[in-house]
Amino acid sequence: MKFDDANKLYNIVNLKIKIMSTFRSFEEIEAWQLARQLVKEMYLVFNEENIKKEFELKSQFKKANLSIMNNIAEGYGRFSNADFVKFLDYSSGSASEVKSMLYVMEDLKFLDDHDAMKYRDQVDVIQGKVLSLIRYLRNHR
Repeated sequence: MKFDDANKLYNIVNLKIKIMSTFRSFEEIEAWQLARQLVKEMYLVFNEENIKKEFELKSQFKKANLSIMNNIAEGYGRFSNADFVKFLDYSSGSASEVKSMLYVMEDLKFLDDHDAMKYRDQVDVIQGKVLSLIRYLRNHR
């Protein structure tokens, strides 16, 4: 192994150790915790009578919503900083998809204005935390 390769590996391991000392598990990442809460709340919304038959909308929304938290977890489980950032980026993209679908749900009257805004605000908070973590990781290579 060349010196540069060994040095890169050393830096990656040190960053992972630093992150791991901040978070001992992905469950400690606040963005993941908030995404988990949003998933729970939205699953309850989809149990309401007026939306039960919207199979395609429910399926797409659930996949995107789950993708927010699952990509945080999967990225955390990767060895490299670059992979973690890549999966956090996927998580952020899924958050934008969920936010867009919340507008559809509001427009179709599956959610009232107040609830739709509340859920969009939750998505904004989650996405902001994910983007902050991305910035942190990019600045501590």
